[in-house]
Amino acid sequence: MSYLLIGDIHSQGPPLAKALAYAKAKSLVPVFLGDLFDARCNNSNTLYVYNAVRVAQNEMGAIVLNSNHQVRLRNFLDADFESPSYTSETWRSLAEFQESGISMEELRTWLGGLPDGFSFRSKAGRLYGCSHAYFPVRWVDQEIKEGEARVYYASSPDDEETIVWGPHRHGRRRLHWWEDETPRSWTRCAGHYHIVYVSENNIVLDANSGYPDGKLPAYDINSQEVVYFD
Repeated sequence: MSYLLIGDIHSQGPPLAKALAYAKAKSLVPVFLGDLFDARCNNSNTLYVYNAVRVAQNEMGAIVLNSNHQVRLRNFLDADFESPSYTSETWRSLAEFQESGISMEELRTWLGGLPDGFSFRSKAGRLYGCSHAYFPVRWVDQEIKEGEARVYYASSPDDEETIVWGPHRHGRRRLHWWEDETPRSWTRCAGHYHIVYVSENNIVLDANSGYPDGKLPAYDINSQEVVYFD
């Protein structure tokens, strides 16, 4: 079994459809790194993305990871109005869900059950740890063998915040952890940061899908290449 790591989608249906077709053709299991919803351009396909991802879970064994934009949706559905501010694109996604007539309780339950991390060992023997913004070192499990995989859940709200928003320096500046290229035996994978960065140690997949002219990046674990979909 091998995987296709899929970056932030932000309610963009056409590139998602192409990414899933690629995964099927290559017999790869999709791993969605988060931020499925909240379009930042005029084109928004929130309901399509939701349904396509649910089908991919059922038919392809896709892994869907928690993320900051999904937490915003979940907080609203939990009536937690003390949570991080809602952006205009979050309100837009909520309206699309509400207008579709789908069960808000089903959506809330689904969002609340998403894991915060996913780890696997590739056919080449490399260990990968995936979260939306930051995979903690404590989750690195060298006992995972080829063909095995594990999911992880944050142990507290503060823990979840670090994992789905990323660690920060003083002054709330994001820590650019991918710039640390000290050799290690595993690869940390994320979306979230509006960049695409690929090395043996670090993979970041966020090419601004959901912005005008933004593309959806994915990383093919077998070929060790980034593929873009638009």
